[in-house]
Amino acid sequence: MSLKANAERVSVAQALRRQAGAIPNPEFQFQNENLRPGQTYTRDVDTLAMINQPLDILGKRSARIDAATKDIVRSQADYDAARWEVIRNVRLAYWAARGAQEVQSILKQAADNFQKTVDYNAARLSVGAIAEQDLLRVQLEHERISIAANLAQIDANKARADLLRQMGQAQFAPVVLTEPLTVSQDIQLLGIDQVLAQRPEIRAARAAVEEAEANARVQGVAARPDLSLTYGYKRTELPDTTYGVNTAIASLRVTLPLIDKNQGNRAAAQAETRRSQDMLAALESDIRMEYSAALEEFQMRRAELVNALEPLRQHAANISQIASAAYAEGGGDLLRFLDAERARMDAEVAWARGMADYWQSVAKLEAAEGIGQ
Repeated sequence: MSLKANAERVSVAQALRRQAGAIPNPEFQFQNENLRPGQTYTRDVDTLAMINQPLDILGKRSARIDAATKDIVRSQADYDAARWEVIRNVRLAYWAARGAQEVQSILKQAADNFQKTVDYNAARLSVGAIAEQDLLRVQLEHERISIAANLAQIDANKARADLLRQMGQAQFAPVVLTEPLTVSQDIQLLGIDQVLAQRPEIRAARAAVEEAEANARVQGVAARPDLSLTYGYKRTELPDTTYGVNTAIASLRVTLPLIDKNQGNRAAAQAETRRSQDMLAALESDIRMEYSAALEEFQMRRAELVNALEPLRQHAANISQIASAAYAEGGGDLLRFLDAERARMDAEVAWARGMADYWQSVAKLEAAEGIGQ
C-alpha cells in the first residue's frame, strides 16, 4: 500500500506541473458611469466593457514550471527509494523465513529418525538386551528433540507471516521456500563512489536539493513587478445630445514592489535549500558507515560459514555416523551415541542459521550498494 501511495505522489506532481504551465485567465469588466436619478439609461449613461489579461512574464512562469518539474523528479526518486526499501525488507524477511524453515525441517527430520532409535531400544528392552534406564534416556532425548522441532515450527510460522506482511499480503497462506542454501560466488563489491551514485536515497536527497533551489528561484522572481494589460470599449454620451461616441481603452498596470519584496518567502526558501544540502551531506556520511558495516558483516559471515560452520557440520556428521554404527553393533556406549547425535543436530541447526545469516548479510550488502532486485 505504501508503494501505491508514493506512486500517487508522482501523479500529483505531474498534475501540478501542468498547472504551473497554465496561462492566467483574463478578467472581463462591465461598468456604467454617470448613473443618477431621472436619467435615461441609453442616452445619459456611459458604458465601459474591458478585458484585463495578467501578463505572466519576467521569468515567473518559467521558474514555476522548472520548480514543478523538479518536484516530479523528487517524487519519482522518493518512489524509487520506497520501492528499494520494500525490496530490502522482503529479502531480509525471506532469508529469515528460509533459515527458520530449514531449522524446522532439520529438527523434524531428526525427531522422525530418532523415533526409529526409540523403537529399536524398546525392542532390545523387550528381549532383555538393555536396561530400562537406557530406554528412558532415549525416550527423553526424543522428547527433547520433538519439543525443539515444535518450537522451530512456531518460529518458522512467525517468520513466514512476517515475510507475507512485508510482501503486502493480506492473508497468511502456507508457502514453501525453495531458494538453495549455498555460498554464492557472484557477489560483486563496489566502490563507495558507485554506491553513492546508486543509492536511491541519495538520488532523492539530491532531487530535494534541486527542488529547494528551484523554489528559491521562484521566490526570487516573485518579487518582480506584476504586469496586466487591459483593453476595452467605452461609449460616452455627449452632453445636450441624443447620441454618443465610441472610444477604445488600453492600459498597462504594473505593481510597485516597494514595501513587500517577498523577503520572508525568499529567506525561507534559502534556508530550506541549506537544510536540504545539510541533509544530503549527513545522508552521504550515514551511507558510507552503513556500507562499511554491511561489507564487514558480509565478510565475517562468509568466513564463519566457510571456515567454521561447514567443517563443523561435516565433522559432526562423521562422528555421528561412527557412533551410530558402533552402537548398532553393540560396541558403543549409549551416552556417547546420544552425545554424537545431539552434536550433529546442533551443528546442522547452527549451519542452517549461519547460512540464513550469511544470505541476510548479502541482502544487507546489496541494499547498502543500492542494488534492488
